[in-house]
Amino acid sequence: MKIIPFSQGLTGLKSLSKGVQQGGKTLVQGENQGGPQGRTKGGPYFFNGLPSVSSDKKSALQCSDVWLTVKEGGPLLGEAERTIKRHCKAGKYVTELVRGNGGMQYRIALSSLPIDAQLRWRKEHGFVAVEMETVAAKSCKPFDEMSEQQRQTALDRYDLVMHYKGAIGREKHGMILEAKESFVARYSAGEWPILLERIGLTTWKTIDRWVQTLKEHGGLPSSLAPNYRYTRDGASVVGISMEQGEMILAYYLHGNQPKISEVVRKVNRKLSDRGMEQVTENRVRRFLKEYNINNEAQVVMAREGEKAYNDSCAPYISRNNKLILPGDIMVSDGHKIAFPIQHPVTGRPMRMMLISHQDQASRAILGWEIMPSENTAAIASSFRRSMLWLGNILTGDDAIAFVPRSLKIDNGKAFKSHYFTGLKGNTMVDVGGIGLYDQLKPMGFKGVSYSRVYNGQEKTIERFWGAFAEMERSMPNYTGTSIAMKPAHLRRGEFMHREIAEKLQLNTAPTIAEAHYLVALWMHENNLRPTSKSSQLEGKSPYEALEAGLVLLREKEKETMQERLISRDELTFLMMPQITRTLKRNGISLFGRQYLSPELHDLAKGQRELVVRYDFDRLDGVAVYHPNGEFLCFAQEFCPNGGIHPAAKLLGTPEDVAAYHEAASIKNRLHRSTRRKAKTGLLSAAEKGFSQLVQGEVMPDVVRQQVKAAEEQAQKDAASAKKTGTDGFWMSEDERDRKNVEMWNRIEELQRLNGEWTEEF
Repeated sequence: MKIIPFSQGLTGLKSLSKGVQQGGKTLVQGENQGGPQGRTKGGPYFFNGLPSVSSDKKSALQCSDVWLTVKEGGPLLGEAERTIKRHCKAGKYVTELVRGNGGMQYRIALSSLPIDAQLRWRKEHGFVAVEMETVAAKSCKPFDEMSEQQRQTALDRYDLVMHYKGAIGREKHGMILEAKESFVARYSAGEWPILLERIGLTTWKTIDRWVQTLKEHGGLPSSLAPNYRYTRDGASVVGISMEQGEMILAYYLHGNQPKISEVVRKVNRKLSDRGMEQVTENRVRRFLKEYNINNEAQVVMAREGEKAYNDSCAPYISRNNKLILPGDIMVSDGHKIAFPIQHPVTGRPMRMMLISHQDQASRAILGWEIMPSENTAAIASSFRRSMLWLGNILTGDDAIAFVPRSLKIDNGKAFKSHYFTGLKGNTMVDVGGIGLYDQLKPMGFKGVSYSRVYNGQEKTIERFWGAFAEMERSMPNYTGTSIAMKPAHLRRGEFMHREIAEKLQLNTAPTIAEAHYLVALWMHENNLRPTSKSSQLEGKSPYEALEAGLVLLREKEKETMQERLISRDELTFLMMPQITRTLKRNGISLFGRQYLSPELHDLAKGQRELVVRYDFDRLDGVAVYHPNGEFLCFAQEFCPNGGIHPAAKLLGTPEDVAAYHEAASIKNRLHRSTRRKAKTGLLSAAEKGFSQLVQGEVMPDVVRQQVKAAEEQAQKDAASAKKTGTDGFWMSEDERDRKNVEMWNRIEELQRLNGEWTEEF
């Protein structure tokens, strides 16, 4: 054995400064034997005392290593020399061939051996401190310190060993191996069925090892107890120390959910740095299996998060739907439809949102809406249709709506908008900032409750979306509810299915109207479908449960049910959203449209924000209110469809011409009305004698200044003419008369404007 210090392979191994006796010779670090490139008889080649290692097969070795003979590696690996040579030849270890006594011999690098073998060599040669060793010596525990399972296993093995020794003890030399194999065959065939059931199949080699264990412990049956330990309660205790267990759990209980094999590698790296014994993967798996059994909730919370804990570990609250009636609780939620629908504006296909309201007592879907996104308009429309449909079933009148007692809705942003909850503060209430929920309270509405984040169990409608996937899968342009559920023609590399889809036009998207019709057909069929006997409806269909519940509702709320009824027009007014808009020349701008009325035409433009109420189903007009809550007018859409055709009379259709005449008529009416009002006011003021007063009070100072400036200029011109001698000497008589007339006409005009002109002047 040649010992040379190395930097990799065994972490923490101290440099060796002394040689080790080998074959009666002492090999010292750095000693050059046989010259710079000489060699020692029976040993490896050296260069400055280091063994020559080929770079292609031993790239993992750097600097130097410890090289062992095959004979020295046998005890470390627990294998025969022949087996080790076969492994060396197969390339299992980093080796080199050296010339020795009897020919070429293998030398094995210690760093290429398993970690346990490396630690065993380090302990034998004093490279691990005694206080850092954690492997306790095996001892034979008495039966009273074992669990019942351990005691039974030890006794069963002892009985099997006794039968084994009795079977082979009578055989002659040379027939023992045959006797061992015969015994194992009889045992496996069921000659001792109870032992076979408890111990299981085994080999004669294992039984020989048990025989040796009994011999080492003086024939005590307790020595045959399993190597793994059990507590008094029967729970297994693997050979993991407290410090090792803390390391394992520190890596295992992580949100990235590392695999056990990764945990073992990281833990062994830490243990190797500290010079401690490594742990095997099987031992760690047994330890974590036992830990998971005793701490499942903590493990799920640490590795998978709160939602996984809530779904699999946390207790759930059972609901008794027999205590509620139809209309008491409406549950609302949104779902992204798994097939494209044409956008109403762009025409491009896209997956839209389906907003539905479900009656919790009967599980019947009352109303829904399809829109490109989960917004306030979609939620309000679905809620409005649900109340109208429930009122129609209850009263038989399609113009009557029935207000629910409460709502159970999602915690999304659109469900918490100011349209539903209202604006905060008394000032906002004064200007009409009351939410829809508060406006419905006089009709018996009690309030709304929001579900917690990632807690779908609170909303019964969540289960409905699983059934709705049936309708989605029936569509030719189905895209899949998840990546794993994608149809074949949408997956990568499926050229055949893609070609078939193009020929069958499976990518054609329906319009919103067509999607509404298809969804309505499926909803009606689903509401008629009977449920299972074990469900909350006890085998009834949603329609049957709804009808039975409404009968009880009529009996229970005979006197108060009328308060929960509201007409379609009143409901429409209450559900009209509110928004503030600044008045401009063309009235109020909303959703790219312009709304105008004679009442808005007279108001100052850009000076005040007005409160506007609108209905998503009827955007041809809006209701306008003063900020103090006073109703002003109902403004109609002006220049619809984005504006009037620029050359309607020449190039437009009859509809364009009609739209142009209507817009021109509105403009002319407003012009005539404004002119009539202005003319009436001016004439009224003149008849009352306010005309001259207005002229004398509004403009006297300005006109007087202009007259005075003209007189001063005339005087300056006359004085300049006298000084220069041009005061009429070079001017003809006609020209001089013309100049005088112009001057006096200008003065006369200014004096007339000032009201100072008189005939005498």
